[in-house]
Amino acid sequence: MKITDKEFLDKVHGCWYGKCLGGAAGAPKEGIKKLIDISDFTEIYNPDLPNDDLDLQLLWLDVLEKKGFNITSCDLADAWIKQCWYPFSEYGYFMKNYMRGIKPPYSGIINNSFFKEGMGCPIRSEIWGIICAGRPELAVKYAYIDGCLDHADNSIYAEQFLAAVESMAFFEGNIEKLINDGMKYIPSGSKLHKCFEMILDMQDKPWQYVRQETLNKFGHPDFTNVVQNLGIVIIALLYGNGDMRETINIALKCGYDTDCTCASAASIIGIIKGYNGLGDLTKLISDYFICGVDVHRLSDSIKRLAEDTAKLAKNLPENVNLKLEYPTKEGLETAKRSIEPVKWQIYGPYYDQLNQPMNPDYPNPHGEGCVLPDLVCMVNNEAFLDTEYEKGALAYTINAYEDLIEVDKYITMGGQYACIAETTVVSSEDKKVWVLIGNNDAFSLCVNGEKVLEKDEIRLWTPQNNFCLIELKKGENKVSLKLLRRTESLKFSIGFRIYNGEHWHKNKWCTDLKFI
Repeated sequence: MKITDKEFLDKVHGCWYGKCLGGAAGAPKEGIKKLIDISDFTEIYNPDLPNDDLDLQLLWLDVLEKKGFNITSCDLADAWIKQCWYPFSEYGYFMKNYMRGIKPPYSGIINNSFFKEGMGCPIRSEIWGIICAGRPELAVKYAYIDGCLDHADNSIYAEQFLAAVESMAFFEGNIEKLINDGMKYIPSGSKLHKCFEMILDMQDKPWQYVRQETLNKFGHPDFTNVVQNLGIVIIALLYGNGDMRETINIALKCGYDTDCTCASAASIIGIIKGYNGLGDLTKLISDYFICGVDVHRLSDSIKRLAEDTAKLAKNLPENVNLKLEYPTKEGLETAKRSIEPVKWQIYGPYYDQLNQPMNPDYPNPHGEGCVLPDLVCMVNNEAFLDTEYEKGALAYTINAYEDLIEVDKYITMGGQYACIAETTVVSSEDKKVWVLIGNNDAFSLCVNGEKVLEKDEIRLWTPQNNFCLIELKKGENKVSLKLLRRTESLKFSIGFRIYNGEHWHKNKWCTDLKFI
């Protein structure tokens, strides 16, 4: 199948318009993890919000225009650090890693276990699909050098899948065929591939049922996790029947990372249909986009963006020299140890036998008159936040190359216990910083002898379960933690973000603190 230059430009225009319209439709409901009761996205859509889905691709376009096609992951990373302020989730961990000297592909892995399979890189696929129209293998390579900045595994597979599908959609209009052909670029044993297989096998069921099964089998507590969201994209494409309005509405009603799912699905429909095939939908957004990063284009016109990317695609040479580096276990360890670790002194463990009286309403398990502890006390210990434990001798020193303090690798006893972890933070000036805590059990945090945060809870670990502001003085600051393990494992992390008057989510990680 061949298309004319005019048809190609129309499809590129449709792609970028779909990206903008889908983002505008989904952004007002982003993060709602339930079915969204809405008749049509036009009730809520807002085209006047900047969207990282588009912003980072405008930055990549800027890099391509300045450096040409033989770019590296570091070319993209350098541009990000200079021109993009976004510090959210996996973006922030990438920035922290890269600013400390950790290069891709390890910048997307280290300290990023929770967010490394987020939606942050699949949403950047369109630029590669457009410039590599009809060349999906090359689009997949570009997607890799992009995705490995801040992601790994299923997220990279997802960006490669979307880039391949978008590349092929310029010449193939059958959605199910595009999905099946795109799946060739996803490892067959991956969660993403298995998710797509399940959805394709369930097309005789209502989309609401397929959505719930997708969440039941591949769901994740983070609303941005890639597998569930790419599943939603596939559902929207299959059940939208090639109609952009219906495709966006299904993606929106599914919830979760709605700005991303709506935009990615609509972009593919936009390529297939072309801008001139979208009918009245083209009246919903005037010919402009909003950019939230430091990229200065001659025009904020969506049509001009289409013209610029189409021109770039026509100039793509037959031979492009892309250097792809894949992570190895040895390379990962080398990258970690290239940075200064946080040194934690660990004291403990501390514990007592569980002290719990027997229920007098039931027979004594040991016989009447016996004073032995209840059976539950014989198989459990206990520890408390409000108990003052004698530190005693230093038990372990942990060099933490990530925010995680891997206490369980050192304290190898089974059962419940408490421990104390201490480090010294050196600041070049008096300042406030955000402290972000990831915990799965109780903890107490003291800074310079003052208790600043305490939580007596058992919960799922995420790197941002708790947070507070602390005052650091110029010079040395003593940070002390009391940690409890009351289940099978202890998982705890602590990190510091810049404070500039805004919420921590809008601030970068501190990279100027020293730890001794």
